[in-house]
Amino acid sequence: MPNREYKDIIFTEHALERSRLRRISQEMVLQTIKSPERSELEDDGDTKFIREINDRNVHVVSRFLDDERKWLIISAWVRGEDDPKPLWQQVLLLPVRLIRGLIGLLNRDQRRSQRS
Repeated sequence: MPNREYKDIIFTEHALERSRLRRISQEMVLQTIKSPERSELEDDGDTKFIREINDRNVHVVSRFLDDERKWLIISAWVRGEDDPKPLWQQVLLLPVRLIRGLIGLLNRDQRRSQRS
């Protein structure tokens, strides 16, 4: 399990959870903060850092903690990627996906036989 503190950044529990879910390493977050391709100051005072890493468009929202001289990581995500579904949901949906696939194959075969 990743540590809440990594080098000179601190992760909120939310950021740790989201990073883990979205397969964003703490090193990727650090690279995005240290060498962003773009950064934006948000209305609430947070800063969004953006950087492409391994063909993934990483976004990190953070706030600088003056008293600790560290960045507090609030959240992280990859633009264009949906969050993966939890394992329990994947298992529950597996029969539905298999049935849909089977129906699609049967419909395709039926259309082929009608053409012949």
